[in-house]
Amino acid sequence: VAAARVVMSSGAPFVQLPCVGVVSQFAISKAELEAWLVGKNKIADYLAKNTIAAAEVYAAGTPWTRVIWDVAAVAWLVNDNNRFMLSKVVNMVLPEYDHTYSQKEENIPMRYVYHIDRDALMADLIEKLQNHF
Repeated sequence: VAAARVVMSSGAPFVQLPCVGVVSQFAISKAELEAWLVGKNKIADYLAKNTIAAAEVYAAGTPWTRVIWDVAAVAWLVNDNNRFMLSKVVNMVLPEYDHTYSQKEENIPMRYVYHIDRDALMADLIEKLQNHF
């Protein structure tokens, strides 16, 4: 909380990609990994097979999807013309130690991502993994 408060109060440009309900929508299943990545090239194989192996450990034969958290942050950087994400400028709210949020007296703007187009982003990721490695 302390580190987040320092960064968010610093005045540096800040983009928030909320995990629950936004980034959590960017998930892939075993069937998608096998259909779109396995056998395409070495990097696609590596990523797909390691993701499948890790998920099979915790899912133990049940249906599963894996959220690809870090891709969402990188996707923001290449999100030209809102291809993958919708966002708006809002006033910064700071996390508090009691799990609530507060607003500073001065308005500090931040960019808040409120929607990820999962299918558009996934198609772009798959295309890049299939054709650029």
